[in-house]
Amino acid sequence: MHIDKPAQIIMNEKEWIEIVHALGASDVDTAVDAAERLDVRASVEDVPRLLTLLRHEDFFIREAAAWPLCHLVGPLVLRELFTAYQLGFEQGHDNDGFTAALLDMDLAKAKKPLHALLEIGNEIEKSHAAWLLEFC
Repeated sequence: MHIDKPAQIIMNEKEWIEIVHALGASDVDTAVDAAERLDVRASVEDVPRLLTLLRHEDFFIREAAAWPLCHLVGPLVLRELFTAYQLGFEQGHDNDGFTAALLDMDLAKAKKPLHALLEIGNEIEKSHAAWLLEFC
């Protein structure tokens, strides 16, 4: 799902609302298009809003938020990503898309924070950190 980003204008509130609304659409194509738009259009300025989406009850919306978070600041928000990732498993999802997003982050930059989580994280964070370190 990773798409190279051209220089862009920061996403305005109207566009954000349209994308988030479309993420919850019952039409799969509409929701997938919105997830792709979110990944392409999101910027570092959107990280607080993306973190809010990462706590959404809908697994697809959490997964959609994970992609731009992984691309923009993944190593800095590993705990939040792992919390949302685990929730997907607990809700019975296979998390394939979320797994792909985690693997698509800059793993070289994630190595040090992942090792830190092995030291100070809870058991779930340690488990996910150990798994992701296998790909570093």
